[in-house]
Amino acid sequence: MSSAMTAAAGEEYDRQYRVWVERQGPRALDLDWRLTHLLWRHRALLRRYSPEGKRVLDFGCMDGIFTLKLQQLGGEAVGYDISPAAITQAKRFRGALARPVFTSVPPGPGQFDRIYCQEVIEHVEDDSALVGELVGYLAHGGSVVGTTPVGSDFWDPDHKRAYDEGLSPWGRVRLHRYYRSPLRNFVPVRQAGAAVFIFEVTPPSPPGAR
Repeated sequence: MSSAMTAAAGEEYDRQYRVWVERQGPRALDLDWRLTHLLWRHRALLRRYSPEGKRVLDFGCMDGIFTLKLQQLGGEAVGYDISPAAITQAKRFRGALARPVFTSVPPGPGQFDRIYCQEVIEHVEDDSALVGELVGYLAHGGSVVGTTPVGSDFWDPDHKRAYDEGLSPWGRVRLHRYYRSPLRNFVPVRQAGAAVFIFEVTPPSPPGAR
């Protein structure tokens, strides 16, 4: 969901979001339930990368549940998505509070200490270009972290590729395979079953930076 996507793409993601809400039923709009039942891969990402004390961007935030969690955990959070319907619902969830900020306007450069990007890169044609775009939003010393599906267990017709062994790099990239079943993560061999890569991209310091 890069900033180069068109209004037509926003309309398509509106459609997908509404389909998702209908499929989930009443719990999709139950804020308390959603916040206490984060997806397993969201919980795994938060265990590795705390937002506390950081300016954070949730890129591709959908209806903002994860963004709200980042704010609760001490981040100064912004949620960005190209779906107007999802952003509207995110603002409803937030209510009268000033934070987090939800927007469909791409952020400016150098604003964030950490960017969370979950289940997004597999939806774009050029994943390396997207990561490069995200890196541009980082302040010095910041990093991009997120998740992307491994293999075909989470396959979606909108996915442009299935990740299995790597991620197109931009800067230094670390990859961690994480399974839905926590016990599997203690087995030091690759296994079948639902899994994601938790990734971290840290751009190189500019010349002369301290």
